Amino acid sequence: MKQKLDYLHAYFHVVLTLVIVGTGLRVYAENAENSDGSAWPAMRALGQDIPANRGEVAPETQTIRAQSQGEPDGVLTLRQALELALMHSPELAASSHGVRAAEGNVRQAGALPNPEMEVLAEEFGGSESRQGYDAAKTTVWLSQSLELGGKRGKRQRVAQSEARLTGWEYEAKRLDVITLTKKAFADVLLAQGQLALAESLLVLAEDVRKAAAERVKAGKVPLLEETKAGVEVATARIARDRAKRELDTARKRLAASWGGTMPVFKEADGELDAVRDVPPVEKLSALLDNTPEVARWNEEVALGKESLALAKAERIPDLDVIAGISRFEEVGTYAGNAGLSLPLPLFDRNTGGILAAKHQATRAEYEQRAARLRATTDLVEAHNRLETARAEALTIKGELLPGAQQAFDAAQIGYREGKFGHLEVLDTQRTLSDAKVRYLDVLAAYQKAAADVERLTGIPLNTIQ
Repeated sequence: MKQKLDYLHAYFHVVLTLVIVGTGLRVYAENAENSDGSAWPAMRALGQDIPANRGEVAPETQTIRAQSQGEPDGVLTLRQALELALMHSPELAASSHGVRAAEGNVRQAGALPNPEMEVLAEEFGGSESRQGYDAAKTTVWLSQSLELGGKRGKRQRVAQSEARLTGWEYEAKRLDVITLTKKAFADVLLAQGQLALAESLLVLAEDVRKAAAERVKAGKVPLLEETKAGVEVATARIARDRAKRELDTARKRLAASWGGTMPVFKEADGELDAVRDVPPVEKLSALLDNTPEVARWNEEVALGKESLALAKAERIPDLDVIAGISRFEEVGTYAGNAGLSLPLPLFDRNTGGILAAKHQATRAEYEQRAARLRATTDLVEAHNRLETARAEALTIKGELLPGAQQAFDAAQIGYREGKFGHLEVLDTQRTLSDAKVRYLDVLAAYQKAAADVERLTGIPLNTIQ
């Protein structure tokens, strides 16, 4: 009885020691896991006041909620379109869950290795005195691996840098959603303007045809002119029908921004002709460091350094602490066991891993410079497109449209009075039509270029002095 009590006493001490050590390590790990390591970067100023999905909306309710709770069935504003896209865009939702997954990886990277328990039975089931289990030796082992060289902390810092990079990817995707939604909204406004223009041109063609019919009836011109005017009416009607189909396509493309398949809204409400002054490119270039494509490389460089530190720490082997107790069935005695296990780093000192980490860290520094150059080049190109569209829009509005309208009005009056032929009226009508179509195209190009500039700087243009 005393021997059994001694065994239980010894076993209790072994287990208690490992439990105390394990509890302390677990508390240490949980404190590290709960430390502030958020992967979400601060939002850029563009769209900062609009709520965005951060993994709160379930995939099966994504489209249903967008169409039943958010999308209006009448007039849709740009603000409403952006709210729908940022909350229900499938791509942005996928990116948000990527950040959540990376945060889980950070937590896992800080976890300690689990202790191991081993039960070993020896010298039983043999011959003669070793028959049965009476002469057996039973050993219970508990072992705990201790990471040396600060590998756990370095591994967690690597995971934190990787998580913050996924955060930057999310922020880049958020800005992409804003930009694409703005462009799709501009396309809807453009299509609405083209449809309105096509309908007005159809009315003008009808007026010209009626005037031609009156002159034919009066015997002033041959029937051929009425026939030509009828051809222009048919052409205008075809253009009107094509504009309707293009508007339907543009509406569906906009609804796809928030995962919709069939648009519910009937009309987009916005100012396509809102043309503002363009800030100088030098002022915009100073804002590039705020964009995800540039700012993320600070984290890439940090990740390279942390990965190199972890690779160097991998050279140091981990220590396994072993404790246990054995029972000798033949004599009924007990004995404690303790041991240490340490690999000898004779052949693998992670030389290749360290070399790779060094070059990856250097590569990140060069990539950081390249990213800044790419962003600068893209900004210059977008800024040029913006200035060109603005200048052309102002010219068309101030000079070309008034002149074309005046020429067409004069040609119509002169045709009714017999001063001009049908050819002159048709020519001025086409000039006016081309000018209006060009004006709409230029306005849409301006809005899209403005969206690109805002995407590259991360700041709304109307807030830049």
